[in-house]
Amino acid sequence: MEDNKSQLVNDYAIENFKSGLNCAESVYDALLRAGVLDVPRETIAMCTGFGGGIGLVGETCGALSAAVMANSAVYGRKDPWSIDAEIRGPEVGQKYYRRYNNLVSEFCEANGCTTCRDICEPFEDWNGKDRRVHCMKMVGTTAQLAYKYLQIPQVEAFEMPYGKKMSDNKNK
Repeated sequence: MEDNKSQLVNDYAIENFKSGLNCAESVYDALLRAGVLDVPRETIAMCTGFGGGIGLVGETCGALSAAVMANSAVYGRKDPWSIDAEIRGPEVGQKYYRRYNNLVSEFCEANGCTTCRDICEPFEDWNGKDRRVHCMKMVGTTAQLAYKYLQIPQVEAFEMPYGKKMSDNKNK
């Protein structure tokens, strides 16, 4: 069943993209349609601005942003204010960020980078078929990646080793 759901989110994401949803909407809606993201449908509105690397600026890929949002919707801190102030800040890095760090690292490994600008750079025409086909396929695989991380229980994610992280650069 797991493999069927993974293929289903891939297929839904591609269908969504072909139907005019942006990359972020395509990934997020695929997870909703496949029944693996149990949140109000209206939350897809959060994805609209992330297309084209956030409003066509070319920064973080919208498909990746949606994968992170979907995982946060399920595994994010529902009430960070309920956590004692002394541990609230450190806790997010000690536990929660591990899931997203690994998700982003895996996306980067598959795509060479995380920015829409660099992913789309090889394609001269933003509106051209080649770029759209490339992004369409990537939207499908990113939906599968989001699904994969949604299957990781929180306890396991809290123990995942970190990959590359910003604080590593501060000590060099």
